[in-house]
This record gives sequence, C-alpha cells and structure tokens, in this order.
Amino acid sequence: MNRLSLTVAVSVPLLLALVTSSLGQDSPAQLQQALNRPVDLELTNVRIGELFKTLEESTGVSFVLDDEVLAYLPYGSDTRIDATVKNATLRQALGPILAKQGLKWEVDGEHIAIRPTEALIRMCKRATFEELTVLGKLSTVRLESASQAGSVVDQLKRTEGLEKVTLLPHGDIDTQAEYARADKVLPGTAARWLDLLCHGHDWTWFVSGNRIVIIDKADQVHRQLKKKVTLSYKDTSLTLILLDLARQAHVGLTMSPGVMNYIPSATSEHFNLTMGEATVEQALQVISGATSLEFVVTAQGVEARPSEGLLAASAAAQPQERKRTPFFVQMSLPGPNGVTIEVFMRPEELPEDVVQMIEEAKEDFIAQLRGEALEAEDTP
Repeated sequence: MNRLSLTVAVSVPLLLALVTSSLGQDSPAQLQQALNRPVDLELTNVRIGELFKTLEESTGVSFVLDDEVLAYLPYGSDTRIDATVKNATLRQALGPILAKQGLKWEVDGEHIAIRPTEALIRMCKRATFEELTVLGKLSTVRLESASQAGSVVDQLKRTEGLEKVTLLPHGDIDTQAEYARADKVLPGTAARWLDLLCHGHDWTWFVSGNRIVIIDKADQVHRQLKKKVTLSYKDTSLTLILLDLARQAHVGLTMSPGVMNYIPSATSEHFNLTMGEATVEQALQVISGATSLEFVVTAQGVEARPSEGLLAASAAAQPQERKRTPFFVQMSLPGPNGVTIEVFMRPEELPEDVVQMIEEAKEDFIAQLRGEALEAEDTP
C-alpha cells in the first residue's frame, strides 16, 4: 500500500484525519497557546488517525475531522504516512502538512477542525494516490518566475512525480496574454498561479489523473451536484432543506425574492424527502416536481426560481382589483339620536344631470378663486 513520507522543519507535507478526543483543552485562549508550542515528531507507516493522536498527546490540542474528509482520501482512515517534524510549532507545521493533502485547518471553538480545501472538493470523488500527489505538489512546491525558470508546466514537469502532468486550458483562453498575467504571482505555488489565471473569468480548475483541467464554474457546479447523498427530511422547512443540499454539494444557493411565497405554506414549511444514494441533482429534481420550483445552475451555484407555470397559477389566483374612480361628493346626513352620517359618493352613483351641475359649479368656483387672487395682486 502506498504511504506518504514527510519531513518537517518549519515546513511540512502530509495527510490528516480522524476525530480525536479532547485532552483537557479548556478554552480558545489555551488552544492558541498550544498552537505556539514546538513539536518534535517522527512517525513511520502509521494510519492518519495515529498522527493526530500523537499530536494531541504532545500538545493537548483536540482535532476534529468529519467523515467527508476521509471520503476524499485515497484509502480513507487506512491511509498511511511517514512524518517527521522538527524545529517547528504546531501552528507552523499544520498548514504545510494539510496543504500537501488538499486539506486545511480552522479554529472551531476549543478544537482544530480539519476540512477539505476547495481544490480537493472540486475533484468530486475519492482522490487516487497519484492525484493527491499532484494536488499536494501544486499547493506546496515553490515555482520561480517564468522569465527565470520557464513556464509553470515546464517547471512542474521537472518536479519529481509530475513528469507527466499536463494543463488543459479553457477553450476561450488567450494563452499568451492570460499566462503572462498569471505569471505575476510567481515566485509562488502553481495553485496560486492557477487561481490567478481563473480570476476575472467564470473559470475554475481541478485535478484529474495527471491533468489540470480549467472549466467554466457553472460546469463545475454541475459536477458537484452529482455528489451522492442519503437524505431523510421529515416535516422540515424547504428553505432549510435547500440550504443543507447546497452545503453537501459545496455550492452557493440563491433564492429569487419571495420565491417561497409561491408555494403553499403547508408545503414550504413541512416538507418530507427521503432518498438513498441519490445525487444532490436528483434531490433538486424531486423537489422541483413537487413544488414547480426551478433550479438554475449559475457560476455562483444554484438559484431557486418560480417556474413560468407557478407564476401563471399565482397570478390567476390573485383577485383582480377593479379600478375605481375617486370619491366625488361628500354629504352630511342626519342620523338617529343627533348623529351625523358622512356619506361619500362617486360620479357613477349620481344622475348625469347632477354630475353636470356639480362640474359647472366647480368651474365657477375655480374661476372665482382665480379672480380674487388677481385682485389681491393688483391691490397696492
């Protein structure tokens, strides 16, 4: 079985995993102190969980890794490593260790959470050992400026283990101009170079075998929606379901304004969905069939919109307000027990001759007002 060899001295490569229990980690402040403690470590051919157990015992730091990370690693929890760390603090060592394997760390309360990087997620499957090697070297090997050492691809091909790597550029790219723009990030890693190459376009990149593929972000969203999931939502808000599906696929979710108002509240607030080994895309299709919502893939993720049929049905259900003319006449009518009743009448409620008389009276009144205003202006 393949295993990963690491030597760390202020910079380290490696793979991580498994959830380990806390050993007296009392507060975030203590966690920050523990991250600054020096670490000396030498492990050979151990499972990844053993690495974290050893680090925990020597530093008191609790590491938490969710099952998703293990699903991306070549051999899951049975992935084996060699690791040597010298003259480095835990804070200095963790970044390079994880970057080598497409992982990252974040402080989560009183624990260190280990999560997949976006580059690993974009592979959309369990990485092979060879793919993880390519991704790790893209993220850690330092490349020189293109003017001094040649193109990024040429430099990668001169790197041990990457002799067969190829770059498949986007079909619309002006390679000369765009590569020159991305070269400004060098010296640096190939991963940073690829990020800059895609920046300003709706592109992204992923590793497949020995290939580095650049594609449209919308196409990548489609790839991530193919992730298989097991779902069991009972009497759950549809909004929360959509947010959870987007989280599992690692895509953005936007909702057009008021979209849930087009769905009966009994459906939008009490939705049931149970599926086994289905893709996120299939789950969205089921929801669409039950609600007539549309899920449109964009470069940013998935947008939930009401379908044309849903809009038409909603418009038909709305009572059409009849346009009414404003009140025309106010009348004071005596009521019982000395009460005066104010009555407002519209033109259509009066005989035509009465309406004509009122219009003439209004014109006379307006003329009179204008005459008095002119007299006031002429008065010295």
